[in-house]
Amino acid sequence: MIRLFAALLFAATAPKQGAAFQVRESLAGGNSYYSQCVAGPKDYSACIGYFMGIADAPVMNMGKTPEDAIYCLPAGASYEQHRDVFHKFLRDNPTIRHISTHHLFLMAMNATFPCKSSPSLSIDPDTGGLYMSAPKPR
Repeated sequence: MIRLFAALLFAATAPKQGAAFQVRESLAGGNSYYSQCVAGPKDYSACIGYFMGIADAPVMNMGKTPEDAIYCLPAGASYEQHRDVFHKFLRDNPTIRHISTHHLFLMAMNATFPCKSSPSLSIDPDTGGLYMSAPKPR
């Protein structure tokens, strides 16, 4: 009897699908991010939150000098500015949107805001993973 009551209570209090509860695909994949945040109707808070998370986590730049970093944002660059660059990169590169959003972000920033000796980032055709060339002066 207690189990039945607990099950009924759980069912009554569980969130229902509707306006307040949306099931969405993870934004971690490039195709999902593109369809939910660039091409289609936007859940602005989820999209901007996810973007700010990847923009604030420069893992590939951590502990590196500007000469060794993957990308170097100009002083005073706003989230909106590099979000626009990222969204343009996604629109211009549909054939690689199957990789992770984070890798796509790194590629976009590297292509647009390279540092003096940044390596070039590309997709390895054999593995589909991110490939980093040897750093070379630009």
